[in-house]
Amino acid sequence: MTKLRNLRELLWRRKGPPLPASVLEAAKLKIDPDSTGKWILPAAYRAFLSNMDGGRPGVRDFTHKGVNHEIEAFYTFADAAQTAERLRKAMRLPEGYLPVAFAEGNRPLVFVELNEKGKVWIRTNHRAAWKDKKVVHLLAKDFKEFLDMLGGAKSAKASMSLVASPWGPIATRPKAKPIPNHDRDTPKKKKKKASTKKKATKKASTKKKATKKASTKKKATKKASTKKKATKKAATKKKATKKAATKKKATKKASTKKKATKKASTKKKATKKASTKKKAKKKR
Repeated sequence: MTKLRNLRELLWRRKGPPLPASVLEAAKLKIDPDSTGKWILPAAYRAFLSNMDGGRPGVRDFTHKGVNHEIEAFYTFADAAQTAERLRKAMRLPEGYLPVAFAEGNRPLVFVELNEKGKVWIRTNHRAAWKDKKVVHLLAKDFKEFLDMLGGAKSAKASMSLVASPWGPIATRPKAKPIPNHDRDTPKKKKKKASTKKKATKKASTKKKATKKASTKKKATKKASTKKKATKKAATKKKATKKAATKKKATKKASTKKKATKKASTKKKATKKASTKKKAKKKR
């Protein structure tokens, strides 16, 4: 079996359980469902899975071509196979490659070739096509070399150290250097900061009150305007009602007068008729 670096140096925050040989054999079906023998798990990556099924290391940075990169975590094998299938369906990953580590935001970053050598590749833009040579580069000759790159030349010892304990090595950070006096806030600076903060708070409070006052005034003006319109509308309606009533009375009066005139005319005719009849009778 390929010998890897001491994985404890990567100061794992969380790691998966080791995968037994039987599970690793069954894993072939995930990467080579037709059993063609064309795609296999590289020896170094297989050795890694036999130690742990993915995980989140404390030492995550590495440098490539002068640019610093950082992984968020290593995929579990099941997640790696699922991600590879999704990327292939989206036409963003050719066959024969498996994502092994991702960056922040679950963006696949590091890939391994599915053959015995297992070269490791990096794609710095997860949306780019695999053929884009500007963002897809050869990172390491195998997975072992990629693990050695994590943490740089100084590895984990640059920022952390391991101390013995009954439960195994525990990561401890070195004591922080005291802050130089010129970087600390003097009482005068603290007082000035507090005064500035107080002024800013007072200014914000005054602004808030002014805004509230303006809003209240606006509402009152709107309410008065609405009331004025309603009063005007009611007055107009009252005038219209009064006018209609006056018209109705005039119409009624005219109708009564017309009836009286008609009645008088009828009475006059009847009187005349009676007089004519009386004269005719007297003549006889």
